[in-house]
Amino acid sequence: MSHRLGEERLMAERISFLLYRTCLLGIVLGVAATLYLLSGLSGHIRDPVANSLTAAAVVGAAIYFLYLFFARLFDKSWLGFFLWLSIFLVMVAEICLGLLPPTARDELTHHLAVPKLYATAGRIFEITFDYPSFYPMLLEMLFTPWVSWGWDFVPKLIHGLFGFLIGLLLYCHLARRLSPIYGLLGFFLFVSTPAILRLGNWAYVDLGLVFYSTGSLLCILKWVESHEIGKSQPRWFVLAGLLAGFAAATKPNGLLLLLLLFFALAWGLGRVKTGIGTTVVQLALFVFLAILPLAPWLAKNFVWTGNPFFPFFSAFFDGIKGGGGGSGSEPALGIFAKRHLLYGESAWEIAALPLRLFFSGRDDSPQYFDGVLNPMLILFIPWAFNGKWIEEKKILLGFAALQLFFGLFMVDLRVRYILPLVPPLVILLVYGVHNIYLRIARPSYLFAAIVFLVAINGIYLWDYVQSVSALSFLTGRENRDEYLTRVMPDYRVMQYANRNLPSAARIYLLFMGRRAYYCERDYFHDGSDSAPLLLAVIRAAMNSEEIEIGLRKKRLTHLMVRKDLLIRFLENNLTADNAKKWDGFVRVHLRSLYQDERYAVFQIHV
Repeated sequence: MSHRLGEERLMAERISFLLYRTCLLGIVLGVAATLYLLSGLSGHIRDPVANSLTAAAVVGAAIYFLYLFFARLFDKSWLGFFLWLSIFLVMVAEICLGLLPPTARDELTHHLAVPKLYATAGRIFEITFDYPSFYPMLLEMLFTPWVSWGWDFVPKLIHGLFGFLIGLLLYCHLARRLSPIYGLLGFFLFVSTPAILRLGNWAYVDLGLVFYSTGSLLCILKWVESHEIGKSQPRWFVLAGLLAGFAAATKPNGLLLLLLLFFALAWGLGRVKTGIGTTVVQLALFVFLAILPLAPWLAKNFVWTGNPFFPFFSAFFDGIKGGGGGSGSEPALGIFAKRHLLYGESAWEIAALPLRLFFSGRDDSPQYFDGVLNPMLILFIPWAFNGKWIEEKKILLGFAALQLFFGLFMVDLRVRYILPLVPPLVILLVYGVHNIYLRIARPSYLFAAIVFLVAINGIYLWDYVQSVSALSFLTGRENRDEYLTRVMPDYRVMQYANRNLPSAARIYLLFMGRRAYYCERDYFHDGSDSAPLLLAVIRAAMNSEEIEIGLRKKRLTHLMVRKDLLIRFLENNLTADNAKKWDGFVRVHLRSLYQDERYAVFQIHV
């Protein structure tokens, strides 16, 4: 018996060390991205040393994961091998889909478009017309070298790598608590969740955010546990604080996660019953550690705009400077009123939003949360709270519940915005499965239920692979331009501009959805779904000539437009007099260069 306990203790220590190294790897990637930010701000985006070191950090992380996956996570039991093989098949599918050219909306508007602007300029600079470029952009720093080299599929693989590193974190926690089989189950359930499957082959940043928040949360739990057994291990506390800071440096809602992690730490400190003074000092130290990774992003925005959180809290910082209110000073509709007005949802449908998220999600539909989860994530929660680690489970559930609560009230409700709640729910799900297995008379019923619920994820993956029409490109029957022309309606007009407009052209993108990544000429857009600059120029002009002068003052030489949306916008916003001026401008000062069913390119001339 003592020999068996010794082996179990040794395995737990090894898995704890694996968790430690994986969290440390996340910090190494975060530090590499931060150093690249500093290099870019000093004008060294094209520096081969900076690019090579950043790329080396990413390659090293990938090698680390692949080594562990094939050498440490491989399980010889039939169930362990089946779970390992299932994860492997998901990984192969994600890699194949990640080789496709970028086509997702936020790739083309922000996550790849901004790094491409930096790479073209050779430095990180203020993009005044693009507010998202002021957001913390930790993962985009890892993307930039690959974009500058023309390998824009690699950022998709980097984002997917973070998803599999999250799976590794879950494996470590569950394998230490239960067994490696349950660790593999948690890994598989996470990476096969439909929303994760879809994001895992896009060059987005959400999985990086989830990795850092999950790592911080698990480190908090590990540190609290070490406190409870009288063997405090400060390294877990330091890791938790730094990982929380890198979460905040990844995208704006990382600040919310930092707050939730602060609450989780406070809850844990309440369990170990430290004195009030000690608790305050430890919470302050946690905040200090978290601010370290975020500080360069706050300093950059403060130097550029006077507001470290720009474009948020502008009213507050303008007030400090004695200015007027900025963005966000006008009241906005709450999510419940908005859903009632936009979708006609009844009171009970709105009240059921937290449950509907898991049962009725749908891709590309804002009404249905623009993403798909799985009801499995919440169906097993009632059974999770049997047995041991009840306080830990409360922290996990509380973190997920608060994430969902703030998601309901602070933003448009989309699955992508509340994704950090998935790992805690997966852990609780596995605990629930474990507890049911220990008590159920016929385990085959449990296995059948799990297989049925997991099959939903498999059906989703199959349908998704069919929808992206990847086979022709991946087998070489279709080249990059042919694939993009087929799947992107606006790619043809972008290619016309790239091949035919002079290198000195500056294009005003009108109602192009800000999808500017494939535009290889200097461009400007309004940073919104309308055209406030064009409207202001028309209204301020006395005649059609002054419209031309107003656009030329912005150095604009060409217009690229989605025709039907521009016509509708002008009809709804121009008076008869302004419409007359616009018509005169079109007749005299616009020369049509390109037209297709939806899009057009015009040259502005005197």
